[in-house]
Order: sequence, then structure tokens, then C-alpha cells
Amino acid sequence: MLSQKAGSTFTVDLKLTGAQNVASVPVQVTFDPKVLQLINVSNGDLLSKDGQAVALVHREDTVAGTIQMTASRPPSTPGVSGNGTVFTLTFLAKSPGQCTLSVNRAVLRDPTMAPTNATGSQAVVSVK
Repeated sequence: MLSQKAGSTFTVDLKLTGAQNVASVPVQVTFDPKVLQLINVSNGDLLSKDGQAVALVHREDTVAGTIQMTASRPPSTPGVSGNGTVFTLTFLAKSPGQCTLSVNRAVLRDPTMAPTNATGSQAVVSVK
């Protein structure tokens, strides 16, 4: 459980372990928009560990509390393997309460865009 004070900002890293030949990571994260507000989404180091530029796109639904994100390596570059951070999310702790951050619809794609399902996880944030 993460504990934050109302009005503070904090980051959450979305990590991938055991990646094999990954070129793109589309994912959905859900949260309680009454408790947290998304401030920023940035790339982690996993997909760019060989120096390749990584394209990051994201869309937030502030009413539903969902973030759709995709990080992709350039076309025709090999995928990466290993462990590391794919996304770093920055949140504002808006108001007191408990909120579950859940990674849903996690899919990994290889350089041919063939999908491999991934198992998402969750974290609880307590705002005081």
C-alpha cells in the first residue's frame, strides 16, 4: 500500500518482468478519479534500453478513471527482452480515501505486432 498526503504528487512505475522480444505495450490502468488525478505519463527505460526512440501515446478518461497507454518501438526494430519500467505515471493525491490502481488489458506485442497476453497487477493508494 502506498500512503500519500492530500495535495501531494507521487509517481508509480509500471514494470514488466520476463519480457521476450517486446516491441509495443498497450495497457489500460484504472483508478478512482475522486481520489487521484493523473498529472503525467512518461516512458520508462525498458523499451529504449538499446537507445531506440519510443513513441508514447495516452488518453485519459477523467470521469471513468481510466488511462489508455501504448509505448512502441520504431517499426522494423527488434524487440527487447528482460525486466524494467515501461511507464511512469505521476498522480496528484486529490482527496482523502483509498484507491486501487489496476493494470487491465495488458498485452505485449512483438515486432510483427503479434499479441501475447500479460498479467496485470494492482496497488492500493491511501490518501490522508
